[in-house]
Amino acid sequence: MRFSALFHPECAPVALEGVFQYLVFSALQWKTPNLDLMATANKQRFAVLYNQPLEDRFAIETLEQAHIRGAMSGVKLVAVHKDVLRIFLSDEVAGSTFSAIEALWEPIKELELNRKLEVDFSCEHEAYSGRSDYLFWREVKEVLESNSLGIERYNIPVLHDCAEEILNGDDPVAHQLHVDLLQTVTRQSEAPSGLPPRLVDSVASMMGHCRCSMTDYYVGAGSKSPDA
Repeated sequence: MRFSALFHPECAPVALEGVFQYLVFSALQWKTPNLDLMATANKQRFAVLYNQPLEDRFAIETLEQAHIRGAMSGVKLVAVHKDVLRIFLSDEVAGSTFSAIEALWEPIKELELNRKLEVDFSCEHEAYSGRSDYLFWREVKEVLESNSLGIERYNIPVLHDCAEEILNGDDPVAHQLHVDLLQTVTRQSEAPSGLPPRLVDSVASMMGHCRCSMTDYYVGAGSKSPDA
């Protein structure tokens, strides 16, 4: 099921003990957790914790509005309750940035769909330490510990041999995040799709989800003949 035009669910919903489930979403992000503008877009992963069908709730539309207004870059996890969002911010968010993030959320709370919305903020270390006043901090801690959340650079696919450019004097650092699509399958074991694992992982990253069983299908579908 498609939840959002802006956020990509990385894998299927994950059930926790009790009534909660969570989803990890990814999106393009141009700001750091402290709201500084980055030169290029990076990839942000954040989790949404919920106990009722997410597609029936106001949460996704609200988070889309927050993302459009630049209010999501510091977010690691959002816990959704009726008319309440509990937002856990990255520990990278500085104390001086906290009030600026709160201010970005104020106009979102005033939108028509959010007339009764309350937004409460916490830092991720509160869940890790068990000192959070949020009743379900243990669930938050489990999600944070089980997933790689936050902002990271994209792996950049290239169509040439980086080794040759480095040999000719290029700085190796400039190529460290490249994924060479021309590597032959004889140099590494093949994925189920018949393609190099690094290529499949790169496609997964570009499509906005983690490496899961569907990734090989996406990659393999384009490489098979019509009669396959």
